[in-house]
Amino acid sequence: MSDSQIHLVNSQTGDVFPAAPDGSVLFSSVNAGWQGITVEFHRISSLELPEHYIDGHRLAVNIGQPVHYEWKEGRRWRQTTLNPGDFCLQTHGDINFPRWWGNFEFLAIALDPKFVRLAFQDTGASENISFLTRRGEADTMISDFTRRFKTELASGSYCGALYGESLAVAFALHLIEHHSGRPQKLRKPSGKLSSQQLKQIIEYVHEHLSEELSLIGLAEQMNLSAFHFARLFKKSLGLSPHQYLLQNRVERAKKLIAIAGKPDLTDIGLQVGFYDQAHFTKAFKRVVGIPPKGFFKQVAS
Repeated sequence: MSDSQIHLVNSQTGDVFPAAPDGSVLFSSVNAGWQGITVEFHRISSLELPEHYIDGHRLAVNIGQPVHYEWKEGRRWRQTTLNPGDFCLQTHGDINFPRWWGNFEFLAIALDPKFVRLAFQDTGASENISFLTRRGEADTMISDFTRRFKTELASGSYCGALYGESLAVAFALHLIEHHSGRPQKLRKPSGKLSSQQLKQIIEYVHEHLSEELSLIGLAEQMNLSAFHFARLFKKSLGLSPHQYLLQNRVERAKKLIAIAGKPDLTDIGLQVGFYDQAHFTKAFKRVVGIPPKGFFKQVAS
């Protein structure tokens, strides 16, 4: 368990405090290095939070049992039942004053407003994207994203930070098109990256394979938004940026293992951009079908 890195601001004192009590965060995207989004699995018993401002765009998606949930509007308390899959959504700067009874298991998702703005800057989206307040509503796409976030984090984030960032962009796109203050259809690119652009980005990825690459960072190499870059990249190569990165890290690892007399697999994993041995082993086996040690035995025999 870890402490929450999603923060709230007390509306009376201005004090910043964590969104969950100590010991109630079961896993988090913080250690996975995701940029622009923080995803945490909270398990919290009956609680009343002080009135606070929302720091970043925030969702809470119920992934446990039904929960009796209340919030204060002015002097009145309103209530609903949050069933499995139901979500609450608030935009950056909104005021919230919630309480609930019983164990509440939910995925807490915080989107950085700056990340959202940069990811969609050339799409016709509003400069200041905001979202409608939702409480106790259901959305099958949000439920699907919740499962994908939870599965990736529970697996140890073997797909890497670039995958988490790509999920964040796709998730933000859905919110903009269906839950923003001014629902809008964004301009979506057609065609592919030019041959020169493709050559440039492939060379960049190969030169920085051992580093933690970000989707916005890659997009900036092309002077594109993350949203446009990801779509054009996949149309050009048939792979998403995170799939291409993962595949090439594994291919380089295979070459290093093949030429090593007695390979240090942990070191090789770090050389090609995996953050630890477990991450390397899981990703390698997913792509190749066998773990690195098994691959070495094959090439050595």
